[in-house]
Amino acid sequence: MMHLFDMRRILMMVIGNLCIGIAVSLLRLSHFGTDPFSTMNLGVSGFLDVSFGVYQLIFNLFILIIQFIFVRNAIGVGTIVNMVGIGFISDFFVSGYHELFGTSPLFVTRSVFLLISVVIVGIGVALYMSADLGISPWDAMPLVIQKISHNKIPFILARMMADILGVAIGFSFGAIVGIATVIMAFGIGPLVQYFRNHLAEPLLRKNHAASPASFDLNK
Repeated sequence: MMHLFDMRRILMMVIGNLCIGIAVSLLRLSHFGTDPFSTMNLGVSGFLDVSFGVYQLIFNLFILIIQFIFVRNAIGVGTIVNMVGIGFISDFFVSGYHELFGTSPLFVTRSVFLLISVVIVGIGVALYMSADLGISPWDAMPLVIQKISHNKIPFILARMMADILGVAIGFSFGAIVGIATVIMAFGIGPLVQYFRNHLAEPLLRKNHAASPASFDLNK
């Protein structure tokens, strides 16, 4: 029988990814921009006239190959749930909102959506990362850059490079780039760390000491 600790980690990973999917939905509805990866995929999928969920899955499959080649130890069940689920969860909630309410939300509602999404994505990423069951292909790209450069490019710089490229591609294809994009690219880290310290890791420590997610680039 699966250990209770493993069940808790799986539940945290699933809830975390669900929160991220809902947060991306709210960001799309806010029209204040989205996170860099979603910005890129929204721009290209809109240009190709393909649903966000379908395009994001296809692109994730492509970069999963890169992840497998360079940092395969960062692949786990959480990787699959994230790469398959986020886009379709977002499409579901965005479509549901428009079915129920029709037009785009008012400015006040959009602002509330932005604030809620920032908190939810902080919780979601904290849960999903602390579960340590694999990271998404896009989140693995900075690790790939770091490994290819033989650690000459540190992780933080590699992450900035990936995010800037994502925003540039999304913007060039007509995606909305706004205040939410800036917040998600540069300001979400401290919030994620807060929820890791005060929510995710205490949940794990109920039975076991939580260990931070780490990936050996030499594997």
